[in-house]
Amino acid sequence: MKGYGRKVLAAVAFLAVSGFISGCGGGDERAGNHQIWFMGSIFNGATGAVVTDYQISLTYGKTTVNGSVDMMTGRYTLGPLPAWNDYAVSVVSYGYRTFNSYNAGISPPTPPPASQASDVYNASTTQTFDFDAYVFPDSVQPAALTISVLKPDTTATPPSGTIRLRPISLPSIQDQTGSVGNQVWANDQDILASVINRDFADGSIMIEGSALVYGVTYQVVVYNVEGFQPITATTNVRAGFQESFTVNLSTTAAPLTLVSNTISSCRAIGASTTVSNTAQITFTFSGPVEDATTSQGGGAEALDNGLTASTSMFAALKTSASTLIQERGTSFMIGGNQLAISWNASTAFQTQYAGDLITSVSYGNLSSIMLRPAGQPTLARSLSSMIPNTPISISCQ
Repeated sequence: MKGYGRKVLAAVAFLAVSGFISGCGGGDERAGNHQIWFMGSIFNGATGAVVTDYQISLTYGKTTVNGSVDMMTGRYTLGPLPAWNDYAVSVVSYGYRTFNSYNAGISPPTPPPASQASDVYNASTTQTFDFDAYVFPDSVQPAALTISVLKPDTTATPPSGTIRLRPISLPSIQDQTGSVGNQVWANDQDILASVINRDFADGSIMIEGSALVYGVTYQVVVYNVEGFQPITATTNVRAGFQESFTVNLSTTAAPLTLVSNTISSCRAIGASTTVSNTAQITFTFSGPVEDATTSQGGGAEALDNGLTASTSMFAALKTSASTLIQERGTSFMIGGNQLAISWNASTAFQTQYAGDLITSVSYGNLSSIMLRPAGQPTLARSLSSMIPNTPISISCQ
């Protein structure tokens, strides 16, 4: 029976603490009122002087409470804030940046266990905290920031794309000194400032100082550049501390290399000037290849303009009249990892002579023909640089 009696007493005690017994503070009768008040000063973040002319307010949920400011001392009083509520503090003062500080709710202190009011939900408490804040004049602005975006190949066309600057820290000049320890409200509005997202061209962009927040650190991301994945700069940029910044693009693609060629087997000399397909050469590369020649007409026109040939009757080659037509009869064909070039002698000469024979033929302009791995515009290389011994021209004999 003693064990049973202890169980009954324990159950009664539990119900009493839980508020299930009439007269012991049921859920509908709880009257806990936990109020939190703030006081402190607002300082000019640039000069350290006390600001006296400002408005301060507190917002939690749908409620906004305006504080009072002593215009002589600059001290404010703000509240009450009910406990457990996340809250925002706003400071508005003419000539200063917008100030908004967002903070977690504050729990009331737990009464001593022996106290009859140990049920914190039914107790009433008042807490006062001394918090300071620093506001910065609108006139404190960083200089303009010029950002350069570079490709690995400095001879390649400068990149164009999109750049993003995202705030990732409070201003480095944000003072953390407060009247009480580190009780300083930070201006979260600085780190929540608008992300700067703009297109750039020719490898450079200038961000005006008015778009940046002085002292804030920005993460720089470059994307939408043809042939490159988005890249985050390895270092960050701080507004007001730097006037120039460089982002180096990179790629994991391997440079194009020549695996094999049929130069030694190409033939043309001794053939009739009426042949339609001669001086054939096939170049095989390490991967899929693209024409990267930037001159008008691309690699096909560069090859045609660089062809020279002579015949036993001194027939003259046609002159170039259009970048869209290969008047001298050359063929420039890319397929997969191969480039095939050949010559149609029957269309190359201004005048055909019966019995005329080809005495020499050479492909020139090899250094002007640029090739690259497919989808990698920054890895272009000249055809001549990939051929052993880097020939100026190729003669088919």
